[in-house]
Amino acid sequence: MNPELIERTQRFLFASEEEMEEARLPMPVRTRLLRLRDMYAYWLRHPAYADKAIVAQLRLQYKVGFTQAYEDVRLLKICLGNLGQVTRQWCQFLFMQRCEEGFAMARASGDANAFAKVLSALGKFTRLDHDEAIGPDYSQIVPQQFELTTDPAVAGFERIPNVQERVRLLFKRFKKEAEEADAVEVVQPQEPNTHAAAHPSY
Repeated sequence: MNPELIERTQRFLFASEEEMEEARLPMPVRTRLLRLRDMYAYWLRHPAYADKAIVAQLRLQYKVGFTQAYEDVRLLKICLGNLGQVTRQWCQFLFMQRCEEGFAMARASGDANAFAKVLSALGKFTRLDHDEAIGPDYSQIVPQQFELTTDPAVAGFERIPNVQERVRLLFKRFKKEAEEADAVEVVQPQEPNTHAAAHPSY
């Protein structure tokens, strides 16, 4: 599957239509993203459904062909990951949707108190009650303590007995071999003159 298609789907699956328009996504792409978003939610509500059931739902609800439906399922599975785990991104999207529903119900009933409660929950979720200039409290971070040691056993290595003596003997051996080795002259082979061969003189 096209990596660009996967990246675009993951990036804009929960984007607003305004964000899609700002990104200059063609209308067919936007339509497909909205379809995938709808089926993403549908599959999370029915995690036991197999691929064939989702394909059937896509064909029934959106009148797409088999090839398109199976490609949509592949994209959905990439975005969903493990169906046994609800993604944080999905929870964020669901929370925003529920807030919109809460606002709509509060407006319909004229309940200003309920409207304020939903607004307060949204503010905490989006951290609008925190000053952006205040960074994280690094004083709570406890640095890892390290203890220097020359014992190789700490890293899982066994000590080599008489290692310095072994180094001395190996150095002496290789030095002797290097001194006794015969010098060999390396002659660089000349490359054939292809230009002259391609254009013989007459």
